[in-house]
Amino acid sequence: MSSKNPNNRDLAVFFAGNTEKDNIIAAIFDHLRLDCLERCNINSSHLDELIRKFNESDACDIDLITSIIDTIKTGKANSLNKENELIKKIVSCVLEHLMEEISIEEIAQKLNISYYYMCHIFKNKYNISVNTFRNRKRLEFAMRRLVESDEKIADIAIACGFNNISYFTEIFTKMVGSSPTAFRTCNQGICLHSFYDFDDMLLAVKMSSVSFAEEKITAGDGDVKMISVYEPNDRFAFLHESAIIAYHGVLYASWYNCPKHELRGYTPICERRSYDGGITWSELNIVCDDKSEKILYCPPVYGICDDKLYMLVNQMVAPDHIHSLDLYVLSEKNDRFEFLWSRPIPFKLNTNVVALPNGKLMLPGRIAELDGFPNTPAVLISDSGKIDAQWRLVKIAENGDLPDGKMLIHPEISVMLDEDTLYMFSRDDQRRVPLVYISKDCGENWSSAMSHDIPYVSSKIYAGNLSDGKKYITANIEEFDRSKLAVYFTDTNSNCFHKRIVLFDKKTAGKEGAVACHYPAAFESNGKLYIIATLGYEDMVSGARGAVLFIVDISKV
Repeated sequence: MSSKNPNNRDLAVFFAGNTEKDNIIAAIFDHLRLDCLERCNINSSHLDELIRKFNESDACDIDLITSIIDTIKTGKANSLNKENELIKKIVSCVLEHLMEEISIEEIAQKLNISYYYMCHIFKNKYNISVNTFRNRKRLEFAMRRLVESDEKIADIAIACGFNNISYFTEIFTKMVGSSPTAFRTCNQGICLHSFYDFDDMLLAVKMSSVSFAEEKITAGDGDVKMISVYEPNDRFAFLHESAIIAYHGVLYASWYNCPKHELRGYTPICERRSYDGGITWSELNIVCDDKSEKILYCPPVYGICDDKLYMLVNQMVAPDHIHSLDLYVLSEKNDRFEFLWSRPIPFKLNTNVVALPNGKLMLPGRIAELDGFPNTPAVLISDSGKIDAQWRLVKIAENGDLPDGKMLIHPEISVMLDEDTLYMFSRDDQRRVPLVYISKDCGENWSSAMSHDIPYVSSKIYAGNLSDGKKYITANIEEFDRSKLAVYFTDTNSNCFHKRIVLFDKKTAGKEGAVACHYPAAFESNGKLYIIATLGYEDMVSGARGAVLFIVDISKV
């Protein structure tokens, strides 16, 4: 079939056109591959009636075949929902009795299900046994208490559900890779964030760590305005990866749009402008597009050089498969962005152009093979200090591997400057450990990945320097559904973040239907920090996303 995700009617048309009528029902059953549990959740009498009508008919009724497929798929969906609910109950029961001396068989009895069936569906879902899951959870508590307390190891073992100290030591050593005593000795002072799971902890202890946060960070509202920049509509229901900059008194905001879903179909780079400091915005302008839908555009970033405003974008042949780096410049004569050049550089852009202390320019991002998926954090450097000149690639890591053998996924990066020292913060979707790379020579050489204590979670990070000597970093925090966005600030000429302002929290945002706010980008102008972010609505699954702007008065931070 030509469509990767055919709907039920597409399937019906396919079967009717490619299978003899007498074999269509059998072909549908073979294609949908029902197991016993799924069959139990199908409305069998309704399905039998539909099949009887089909068998008795002379022609291949597409509507009737579609109804048969609908009924079977509904049963499969009901089965999956029931299985997921059961797995949630298993997890909940394990956690509820985590520190108790209770067998896995007794957990199954409490849930009134077959022990063997419980073990089967759990391992099928998580690829580990229920007992291994329980031990991992117990060891999470144990690892945390070993580095955060002075408790005796025997007391920690008992508190974490291991009544036999020898068994605790054996399991700990086998699963963690060192004895409890050695683990405590080697990891004093390490930050184990509250949202870490077992694998996150194992990665964190394999890395060096660096601290950026004061022991107690002051929370405050500051002076923050929240303004809608773009609302989903019938033309473009999806927006993502925004950028913002101020140039000659005008705010420019850009992003990529899609009609309905992320990076599907027509994907232009669009922009709007504000002439009153972000309060109102112009009509939508399309900077670049491909109406054939063969090329996707993503994401835009800005830069200012020699009093000219530039925009850089990526061409892609598929989502995140980078085909080229393109450059546009704002034409003063035509008041629009005009194309300058396209180069086959498979480098995905992450932030606006950064001016380095040595006069060079930097673009943080990630690299891959041409038309490939970029998982290696890297920077482009303009030695001439010109945006429209040549850019030189410097890899931050040789590849996307982490010390635990896993590969970085979506390592979007953003840099904070401290004279010649650069701190490159990174996102990673494979593990939830906040990462930072450090360069002491303006980006020519980089340290290995380190963990740190700013508690951002899965989503893009955006960091930078302010004109008053303060530094900032904005990111999603605490919740993995991206429902809370915050910005952290240091004092003047400090690298230690001491204040946090929550910009968006779905529980208190007062924005009807908005459930997530993520992918921030920022720019400072005239004493204000402008932070633009993607705003996701309740039907995010169907693709509804817009853009929102937060205006932070820096003098009141």
